[in-house]
Amino acid sequence: MAKNVLHFETREGTGKSVTRKLRRDGKIPGVIYGRGEESYPITVDAEEFKNLISHLRGKLMITELLPPNGDVFRAAIKAIQKHPLTDEFLNIDFQKIHPGEVLHVKIPIIIHGTPEGLKMGGILDHIRYEVDVRGPVEKLPLHMDIDINHLELGDAVRIRDLKFEEGIEVVDPPQAVIVTIASPRRVEEVAAEEEGEVEEAAEGEAAAEETEGKG
Repeated sequence: MAKNVLHFETREGTGKSVTRKLRRDGKIPGVIYGRGEESYPITVDAEEFKNLISHLRGKLMITELLPPNGDVFRAAIKAIQKHPLTDEFLNIDFQKIHPGEVLHVKIPIIIHGTPEGLKMGGILDHIRYEVDVRGPVEKLPLHMDIDINHLELGDAVRIRDLKFEEGIEVVDPPQAVIVTIASPRRVEEVAAEEEGEVEEAAEGEAAAEETEGKG
């Protein structure tokens, strides 16, 4: 079976007691919805889903879903709920994809190379790891690759520098920075500014508390 195919089963029960038992049995509860269709609850195997996520790391989160009796179909993984402490998968939302459908998704951004600016003491600041886009599913890339070998001190790659096929709408602000090469001095200045802001805020809170105490 291909790595990008995930088996699922429909489920009848809902509620916390049902979902807890499913997780104890190595299953993850989820839901499938689609344009013009009613949503329905499902379960997937936890280990199989972990393997799928590992396979999709750094790629567009689209997979193929295979029911026990039926035809395989494509779906986007729209939301994953995880336990805040254990990272256990708690719930998954899938959106069924129809041919030609326009999707609103986040495309992973992968940088390649060693910037020239690092040789001059610069610091690599990778700010954005995804780009928010909307477009026909057939035109959506699995990921966006950026060559950063040419970047020198002060240079940056912005959202507007990314090239997509015609028909893809970029939702993020075009001036938003993806990656930049900052000079050590600028990094120190920013750190000092942030430290000063924290100290000013603390002094303001202390003054407010003192005023309240006198009142």
